[in-house]
Amino acid sequence: MHERIGARAPSEGPERSPWTFLHPPHGTCVTGCDMFGHCHCGCGGMPTRSAVTYARGSRYRDQPYVFLVGHHMRVLHPRAGAWSRRGVPVDDVRPLLRWLRQRHGGLRAVAALVDVPEATLHGYLFNTKRKTVPPATAKRIVTVVLAHKRPPNPLDAWEEPGVRRARD
Repeated sequence: MHERIGARAPSEGPERSPWTFLHPPHGTCVTGCDMFGHCHCGCGGMPTRSAVTYARGSRYRDQPYVFLVGHHMRVLHPRAGAWSRRGVPVDDVRPLLRWLRQRHGGLRAVAALVDVPEATLHGYLFNTKRKTVPPATAKRIVTVVLAHKRPPNPLDAWEEPGVRRARD
């Protein structure tokens, strides 16, 4: 049986590599691979093909690269991809950012409240290619929005105020 390149044995600790293909993660893909011609991060993109052969770098002419540019970080880096795969959809966050921007007069004030760079918030609002927002950032945005929520009206309570007694 072939040994998976880059994979560690379970006894080597929690930092197990997610690489499960029979070819190296860098360079070009090999014929016979299940994802041949597609980006191995799982996005479904079609990487370009190598124009030259460079055997030391595992690149072979007219073979597709393993990843689209930058997508290797989603799989190979130990912390990369954590938010990109399980992030909060940006379409759920945009209305909250628009409301905060209207309420506070601009993105600069919102950025100070949320403790996120203004350029990052601008990207969340206007970058149409962005799909997700990191969960920690989305949580901060929601927390700031909920801080504006009005306290409940005591007249809307279903029970009369007072001490409850346990029934025997």
